[in-house]
Amino acid sequence: MPPLPFPFALNIGTDVVHLPRILRLLRHRGARSQENYLDKFTRRILCPQEQQDFHARFSSAGDGPPLPPVVTSDMARWLAGRFAAKEAARKAAPGGAASIGWKDVLIRAAPSTAAGSGRPEVVFLGAESRIGKLSISHDGDYVVATVLAAGDN
Repeated sequence: MPPLPFPFALNIGTDVVHLPRILRLLRHRGARSQENYLDKFTRRILCPQEQQDFHARFSSAGDGPPLPPVVTSDMARWLAGRFAAKEAARKAAPGGAASIGWKDVLIRAAPSTAAGSGRPEVVFLGAESRIGKLSISHDGDYVVATVLAAGDN
């Protein structure tokens, strides 16, 4: 008897990011500008809520620009985690990575419960927002993220 298909429509995506690559990218200075690539990178991959989270966490004022002139390893690790999680989410999207943009995915902590703090999750933004499960891990120079999302068969 041939095997039966899995009874649920599930999609999975995984991504691995090499942290030194992200650090080099964020510290890169353009030929025509003394400004580093940090601002361009964050505007390109982070949706508005993530940009607020980023600025609250890393700006000197704590509530928005300006960012510190130096890209720290904590900042690069946070952004590498977001990048890996978003890439994994794009791969888990029913139409694949080409069907969804960076800003169409929100990475956040799930609302806290009485049992403890919220786990990270993926929110696929759009007319009908959907939540996917996210596992993210940092180890030395690497960040890995895996997303499990319900979708079409």
